[in-house]
Parts: sequence; C-alpha cells; structure tokens
Amino acid sequence: MGARVRLVLDEAAMHRLMSSTETAKMLAQKASAIAATARGSAPKNRKGSWNMYARSLSVTAYEVEGTVHSAVQADRHALLIEYGWRDKGGRRHPGNHTLKEALMKERES
Repeated sequence: MGARVRLVLDEAAMHRLMSSTETAKMLAQKASAIAATARGSAPKNRKGSWNMYARSLSVTAYEVEGTVHSAVQADRHALLIEYGWRDKGGRRHPGNHTLKEALMKERES
C-alpha cells in the first residue's frame, strides 16, 4: 500500500516564487533555447527567403497578475509551416510541427 502523504501548498510562497526575477530569467532562457532549437531544425529554402522561418520566431516575456510567463511566438508564415495549409487548388500541405518538436526536445533535457 502506498504511503499517505499530505501536501500543503502555501499560496503566498508560490506567488513569490512565480513572480521572482530568477524565475523570469529561467523562463526566458528556456524559451530562448526552444526558439533556437526550432530555428536550427527549420525548413530551408534556396531562394532569397531561406531564413524566413527563423526570422518569424520571437521570444516574449510578460507578466499576468504578478506571475511571470515566457512564450515563443510565431507570425503567420511560421504558423502555416507549423500546422499546414491548403493551396489555391485545394491541395493540402501538411505541417512539419517544428515548434512542437523543439518543445519536446527541450522538455526531455
């Protein structure tokens, strides 16, 4: 039989932890690592826009009600590559899920 454990989370301590500058730095570093991994495995194009995907990713840190958050944001071009699209002829082009794979790689490390 499993051990009986009672876990009590102090809401004030959790709030202090999630609003600290150290947490903000850690989240920004992790989001930057995810973006770098996604840029490294991004699709390459031989034409002039070979780094369009890499330029379309940005790392943003923000605060909501005292809690620090960090996000990797992509504009429309990167989202089309991520999730796929339909061309004018109606043919479906599947996404390659570069951001998801980068997130999973960083989650394992």
